[in-house]
Amino acid sequence: MEKMVLLFDSGCKLCNSSIKFVTKGDKKQQIKQIPLSSLEGAAIVAKYTSLQNINSIIFIANNKLFIESDAIIEIAKQLSFPYKLLAVGRLVPKKWRDHIYRWIAKNRYRWFGRVSN
Repeated sequence: MEKMVLLFDSGCKLCNSSIKFVTKGDKKQQIKQIPLSSLEGAAIVAKYTSLQNINSIIFIANNKLFIESDAIIEIAKQLSFPYKLLAVGRLVPKKWRDHIYRWIAKNRYRWFGRVSN
């Protein structure tokens, strides 16, 4: 089975908390988590021109890219029960989901803070 890849902002406290959540729900350890700021993360982003200037969580499964709320739903589908229930978010119209996602992403540092080195 090919590992799936989750690219995330390692400087964001909300993002790091989300990674811990994913790790807990990924019982089969099939999702490889890579910071966007790492060399490996930068290489993956460079490989996909559609990812340039994306300010989002990025999920890659079977060579298909998912960003914003679609990434969250696709990740949830891969997790164990009860975490996979978050995939019910698919019932919310994409336009609304992505609007909420962008609003949270835009304010994530102000609301949750940055990870200090």
